[in-house]
Amino acid sequence: MTTLVQLRQKARNFVKDTITDPTKQKVSDEELSDYALYAIADYSSHFPRSLVHLVNPPVASIAAPDDMVPGESSVDLVEVGGKFWAKVLLTEGVSLPTTGYFYFWRGGQLTLSTPPSSPVCVHYRGLHLMPEADEDVLTVPLADLELLVVYMAAKFHQKMGTVAAKLDRFKETGRRDDNPLVFMHDVLLQQYNEKLADRMHRGTVRVRKA
Repeated sequence: MTTLVQLRQKARNFVKDTITDPTKQKVSDEELSDYALYAIADYSSHFPRSLVHLVNPPVASIAAPDDMVPGESSVDLVEVGGKFWAKVLLTEGVSLPTTGYFYFWRGGQLTLSTPPSSPVCVHYRGLHLMPEADEDVLTVPLADLELLVVYMAAKFHQKMGTVAAKLDRFKETGRRDDNPLVFMHDVLLQQYNEKLADRMHRGTVRVRKA
């Protein structure tokens, strides 16, 4: 499994910023860690983390799993005894059904229409884990780490292009399109999007955590 510090090193190798002296590095570890979070957030919007939360009966309501992120996660399915229950959206003036098996959100709790006698499987998705410490393990599949590295490299060149724009001499016309580092940022983002599209087309092996 890949840790945050290992991902940073992969990004450094990619942009050839491998000097060990922090005072001579073009980008700090803190900045690279920020780029990693941006990359994981964008990646999650295309390939969200898929998980299953198992709750044993008896239960009438289920608290949101710890892995869910408010505003970023969604429940796909609620499975009970091999059957999928319907979702009901609570809105003003709408009454709940009087029959059938369904669930709805209320007060941060997933409430079931009828307490089931079988285990409840909540299938949900959301952001991949955001690493905070160097040794935190990423949940992005190994096959997709290249996507994170390319995205981080694009952010690196965006920063370097901004710095160079303050120092370089530009044409008298005032145009700011002659900085090659800016172009590199655009090229890398294009590569990132192309690689995303390729993975969406052919797929990537992903392991579901129970």
